[in-house]
Amino acid sequence: MRRTFAGLIFGIAFVCAAIAISGWLLQRSAFDPGRTGGLADVVLQDARIKTQIVNTIADAAAAQRGLDKATTRQTVAAVASTPQGAEFLSKVVRDAHARMIGEMKGPVRITGAQMVQLVRNEVVADIPSITLPVPRVSALDTIRRVLRWTIPFTALFAVGFFVIGFMLHPHRSALVHSLGYGMLLLAILIVLLGYVVPRFALPSLSDNMWADVPAHLANDSLPLLVGLAIVLGGGGFMLLVGTGLLKRRRRWNAPVSTYRYREERRWG
Repeated sequence: MRRTFAGLIFGIAFVCAAIAISGWLLQRSAFDPGRTGGLADVVLQDARIKTQIVNTIADAAAAQRGLDKATTRQTVAAVASTPQGAEFLSKVVRDAHARMIGEMKGPVRITGAQMVQLVRNEVVADIPSITLPVPRVSALDTIRRVLRWTIPFTALFAVGFFVIGFMLHPHRSALVHSLGYGMLLLAILIVLLGYVVPRFALPSLSDNMWADVPAHLANDSLPLLVGLAIVLGGGGFMLLVGTGLLKRRRRWNAPVSTYRYREERRWG
């Protein structure tokens, strides 16, 4: 009875730990505007996002300062395609992501000072701030809020249940066996929540181009996620195989009871 209860406690602990870790990876992939700003060059590889930013800046500069629109668009597009241009646009990309997931309530503003480096003309320095049309996706805002309190609570529950399980469980080999199953579960959830959900599920929540940002970030994180999944899945599989071999060896090494054989000889 004690072993069964401890196994149940460990099962709950593993589920909580898996949700906390995979939820953190999902938050990192889809709900971290700071990381998005640092990966502006990755986001700007999306032609639609890049075109919207370039056209918004170039059209405002051309309209308010009498510049040629086509030439200005070419200049801004060329600068935005460089690492320096991506760095100049990092704050814009970060604010756009924050706006989309509901973390930033106000509109996305681009100041004249920011536009100077992209337009390559000082005449736009005093242009009034322009607005980049980025909508707030309510479904992403809801998921962000749920993750914000789910991750720390499930992490605390995991630690608490692990401690209780270690105190109650009478067999260390069964503990290792449970750990193997937990690592396999975690590997599966890492792939699902760390890549599949931000890559395919979240972009489907909105038709707006900015909803594809989580997919680009998930693609950038794919090598890390694959590495984690392989390490955890391989480690879990090795633990399960090792405990299985250990049980089999103990069974073969155990002395054979001769009680039944003696009984049969006596009655014969």
